Amino acid sequence: MSSKPVDNKMSLNSIIHQEPEYNRPEWTTAFWPRLRDSLIEDPELFNHLRLECGICLNDMSIFRHDHAFSPDEGLTDEEKTRSHRARILPCGHMFGHKCLHTMIDEDLKEMEEGQVPILTCPSCREVFSPHRDCPHPHSGKFMPTTMEGVYRIPPTFSESGVLSHNCGHCLALEAISSIAALVPIFTPPLELTERETLLTHGIAGSYNWVTNLAEDPTIYDEFVREIPLGDELQRICDQISERLAQIAKKRWYSEDFDGRFEFKVMLKRDTRPRMNDYLEAVEVLQQGLENGDLVLRLE
Repeated sequence: MSSKPVDNKMSLNSIIHQEPEYNRPEWTTAFWPRLRDSLIEDPELFNHLRLECGICLNDMSIFRHDHAFSPDEGLTDEEKTRSHRARILPCGHMFGHKCLHTMIDEDLKEMEEGQVPILTCPSCREVFSPHRDCPHPHSGKFMPTTMEGVYRIPPTFSESGVLSHNCGHCLALEAISSIAALVPIFTPPLELTERETLLTHGIAGSYNWVTNLAEDPTIYDEFVREIPLGDELQRICDQISERLAQIAKKRWYSEDFDGRFEFKVMLKRDTRPRMNDYLEAVEVLQQGLENGDLVLRLE
């Protein structure tokens, strides 16, 4: 009597040619604490998400290749760049980026100049904005697409998470201004021309902030060279960067710094013609015409 063949699930052929999970149900619960815990337990769940926006009831996008934009007429340039990518509010509820920002924009329109709207979650009415010390509205965080990103999302309000006293933009400028104030102390003196300056940059992911303590409106458009920070100033920069990373794990602000914040000091130069140079050139031209040094020939 011949024996029945046994399907060995651990065979090389079975491992290489795995059967797809046709019958795995889609995850549809758009509540971050439950989704986060399930992703930590099984990262494969990323491939089985179908999250519905609680405002428009349409599906939200997760991955970059799924994002869709609206080049409709009548929209501002900023509105045209808004996809329906899933965003997470500090309470844990999730909504499409476009819908959430449309809601925030409508609340902002009703405010008088200098006022900041109080924003609440459309699902649970939890207040998630404004920040205590800056006028910029909070809008949650994008749904991460990697496990590294999952671990970077702070705990929700019910899990001991808190709203940052400033938005990410203001936090970054605050940190960069602190480093800019230390640059003259920790770097060798430089002989700068009147058209040169030192600008301090803060770089994190796709963000790039810059500050000039002189509050000079001049646009320095030519990069000359990067100024070495030196060991002592670099150590201070690393400490601030680490502090920002720790803050991001506990406090909510909308910008995503992708973990690491880097400081750089750049020597830059203004190469545009100045008004005085222009007026001097005009004066020379006029004097030349008056003295007959310049002749216009029309043929």
